[in-house]
Amino acid sequence: MKITRINLMPKRLQLKRAFSSSHETLWQRELTIVEVVDESGWRGYGELEAFSQPFYTSETQVTARWIIEHALGPLILNRDFQTPQALFASLEPVKENQLAKAAIDMAVWDLFAKMNRHPLADALAEAIATERTKSVKVGISIGIQDTPHTIESISRALEKGYGKVKLKLKGNADLGRIFKVAEHFAGVRFCLDANGSLSYNSALARQLDQLHLIMIEDPFGVGERQLSAKLQSEMKTSICYDEPIESVSDAVSAVRAGECRIISMKASMIGGLTPALAMIKAHQQFNFPIWCGGLLEGGVGRAANLALASLKVFAYPGDISETARYYVKDLAVPEFRLTNGTLTVPDQAGIGVTVSDDGDSVF
Repeated sequence: MKITRINLMPKRLQLKRAFSSSHETLWQRELTIVEVVDESGWRGYGELEAFSQPFYTSETQVTARWIIEHALGPLILNRDFQTPQALFASLEPVKENQLAKAAIDMAVWDLFAKMNRHPLADALAEAIATERTKSVKVGISIGIQDTPHTIESISRALEKGYGKVKLKLKGNADLGRIFKVAEHFAGVRFCLDANGSLSYNSALARQLDQLHLIMIEDPFGVGERQLSAKLQSEMKTSICYDEPIESVSDAVSAVRAGECRIISMKASMIGGLTPALAMIKAHQQFNFPIWCGGLLEGGVGRAANLALASLKVFAYPGDISETARYYVKDLAVPEFRLTNGTLTVPDQAGIGVTVSDDGDSVF
């Protein structure tokens, strides 16, 4: 395949309700659809998952689009590549900028699958010689709300059959709300995501173990790895790393150092679907559980994440909610609809959704 053009299509999606984490509160989600076009007219689509502000990662929509246009694009345009993996290797001169790389990589995998007339899920499964499912049990992430609204959101999620419910929290004081919620839903095990907002104290391990969680994600900041290792050694509850993981080596070293036991693999955070396949191989070699995390994706990103989550290698349901969960109107059709807590993996060629082709930037 020879990519002759890259189109960047910035979009804004309106959230149905505010989504709050310890980083920020969002009412809108800015995204960019990345379209790659080959010399025969085949088109592949990726989604740039950076946020508008640098509160979650240092990359933003503006900076990542600049990197795609001025650094990544020139490395791949009008060159022949046989596989997505070969094209991804050509991006190596650009350091970091994982979200920008991931948007390109996702689009290239979509293009590659379409050219071979395979669903993306089949193309990924073939690449690592594994099997995939036709539907995926999925989880849901619930933002920070007061106790009554949290209980209401959880009740709706359980009624819909979500396989894993993750609750966002902000700081140690917010654990009081979580205890009230856990008491209301006796017997239900939750995941917590602190987004690095907790402070260590001698009672923290006992408090978290009392909640009987499936896992707690990122209790401390990215630079506080020794605290994570200390906390993990003191409690039965498993720590899951998300934000500290920007590469396969990050995951392997964190697990081997005892900082965490589980990895939330966000394909966009580690550079795309190609590094995600490498992460799966590392998981198989070093035997640490992984699952597919989410980044408030639109329909294009959700389709790619769903194809990845269909591979029979994941220990827990991924954060891949149905389309109607977040946005007033999505940017891809058809919409993803939940059935008994599962989403059907598209069987059309590529990612299996159609997107608008109006480009705001072409180079």
